[in-house]
Amino acid sequence: MSRESPFISAPVKWLFALLIVSSLTTMFNITLFTSLNSFHSNLSDIFWVSMTTLGDGLLLGIILGMFMMVNPRITVFGLILILAASLTVNVIKLILPALRPVEALETVHIVGPILRSGSFPSGHSAAAFATALALAHFSPSRVLKVILLFFGILVGLSRIFVGAHFPSDVIWGIILALSLYELLRVLVWPKIEWYVPDTPLVKNRFFQALLSLEVATSLFCLVIYSQVSAEYPPAAIAVSSGVLTFFIVAVFKSLKN
Repeated sequence: MSRESPFISAPVKWLFALLIVSSLTTMFNITLFTSLNSFHSNLSDIFWVSMTTLGDGLLLGIILGMFMMVNPRITVFGLILILAASLTVNVIKLILPALRPVEALETVHIVGPILRSGSFPSGHSAAAFATALALAHFSPSRVLKVILLFFGILVGLSRIFVGAHFPSDVIWGIILALSLYELLRVLVWPKIEWYVPDTPLVKNRFFQALLSLEVATSLFCLVIYSQVSAEYPPAAIAVSSGVLTFFIVAVFKSLKN
């Protein structure tokens, strides 16, 4: 006899827990930021700026895009979620403008570009956690799910260590991603899931156009974006190269079969 699904889903329980944590964090926001941000070295700076680079929306987009060659539903689900998170974050930033730590505090350890406004919520945290949730949603492995969500948390923490966000910004970025994930999972995805194939259709012209777009975007990230806009170019180059390599190998294997 199978167990019935719990009335309150796990993501909703996590949301309640995060809301409680956020209220506590807000009380000690500056103290927490100062304590974490002051802990740094040359090696830790490289690690944290690499993690924060991995939270860039464009790089996360090509990472999700490469899963077209595994299961296109992962790509579609992930891109919908990350776009919704990015749009919502930017709307909130316009409605609730907030100073970055460098403007609000006298001493801040900055790694990467100096940002002065639009602190709340953290867009990198929202995008990274949204991506982690999307990949975890389709993963059959609990261990991999934990690793993915841990990655999302690390990206969020990196925003504190590089001096770009307060802890409350990070937590609310994660809360936002989790809320949108639950809305997509429950209300939207069941209605559109069956319109999306679960295997790559490499001989379909529309699918081929999407493959071309993925390759072009990955090349753009590798050649231009990594050099001009990325917080840490070596990390952006590594991600772009890895995505292109995986993608090309997967396409050739699929064409041979």
